[in-house]
Amino acid sequence: MLLLPPEDARIERPIIQNITIIWRDILLAVAAEIGQVEIKRPIANPYTIGDPVMGERFIGREDLLGQLKELWFINSSPQSVILYGHRRMGKTSILRNATTKVNSQVSVAYVNLLSIGSAPNGITDILMAICDAIQEVTDITAPSNNDLFQFPETAFRRYLQHVEKDFTGTGLIIALDEFEKIEELIDAGKLSKDFLGFLRGMVQMSSKLAFAFAGLHTLQEMNADYFQPFYASFIPISVAFLTREATHQVLANPDPEFLLEYEPAALDYIYDLTNGQPYLTQLIGFQLVRLFNDYVFEQGKPRDRTFTIGDVHTVCSGENFFNTGINYFNGVWQQAAEGATNQHEILKALAPHPQGLTESELISQTNLPSESLQSALKTLKDHDVIHNLNNGETQFAIAVELFRTWVVKYKLRD
Repeated sequence: MLLLPPEDARIERPIIQNITIIWRDILLAVAAEIGQVEIKRPIANPYTIGDPVMGERFIGREDLLGQLKELWFINSSPQSVILYGHRRMGKTSILRNATTKVNSQVSVAYVNLLSIGSAPNGITDILMAICDAIQEVTDITAPSNNDLFQFPETAFRRYLQHVEKDFTGTGLIIALDEFEKIEELIDAGKLSKDFLGFLRGMVQMSSKLAFAFAGLHTLQEMNADYFQPFYASFIPISVAFLTREATHQVLANPDPEFLLEYEPAALDYIYDLTNGQPYLTQLIGFQLVRLFNDYVFEQGKPRDRTFTIGDVHTVCSGENFFNTGINYFNGVWQQAAEGATNQHEILKALAPHPQGLTESELISQTNLPSESLQSALKTLKDHDVIHNLNNGETQFAIAVELFRTWVVKYKLRD
């Protein structure tokens, strides 16, 4: 570092101080101007509570997108993956944004298996949906409906050979969302038990092709007779809760033109209520914008444009919040009953205790044998419904405070 002679330093110091004061005054003036922005029309709600979050609004999942970039683009050939996790964690949003967020040379042919309903035509309905999705992202014409109805496996195999030859990208991912639907269709006799083996064989035709499954479970939790062909080749990726920092980012920066703000304490409070659950985070933001618009433009009352803890409490404590989120709350409750037994009894025992209960306390309250309790606790933990609180002795607590509140309000009456 160049040191000025003492005499020059004395001359420069007042100049530097004056420059500092000028910039301080400029920044204060800009800050004051921003703080006084007049909002003349209702705020367009930037938060998404039904459809997948798309485009610039999809933020907070850079870690998972980094994994997909490594597996699908950096590697010489794309790897098949399974995205699994708690209900409404954003798995669909990840798949729908993967092409633009990972690399434009990797295309994702997205199929929501719920869209095929009961699949009255069996394998034809699924292969037709996959072909349509591939055609949409590659512009390579799919087989005719007649060919798929008459010779479904042959038509699909020839189509993939055509795609492998003409597709110019580095990778094509066939993404099957809600993949548990496959097991349901096999159990219903609509699909052969060999269907997944057939798909696996098709992907092995080309180093450009891979699968992405998304659902509530890992492959190991599905029927081994059906999914065994994929065990060795699929890389599991857990889609878990957002971090505190990512939750803050989702709320505070949902749109470049967003004019409302949050107190830091309000952002922390939302994280404490949601534990970073993406759907609930979006739902709170959505309800806060509605609160602001109603207060300012419907009731005609002035208010600050910065949300507080009090505002968050207002939107989360009313019946409207739980009614709007009913599909999420019911979905988690129903999922909690899958696998081992007695999960509902455990959740009802935990609900009045936000600080959690020890295993011995749970045994006392539920009268369950230790082995049955441990099996149920493992299932609930595997699906992010409960978590451990290590306060000396291990305690188990419901992972999402708002879900705990819902259980208290609506399930302890049963």
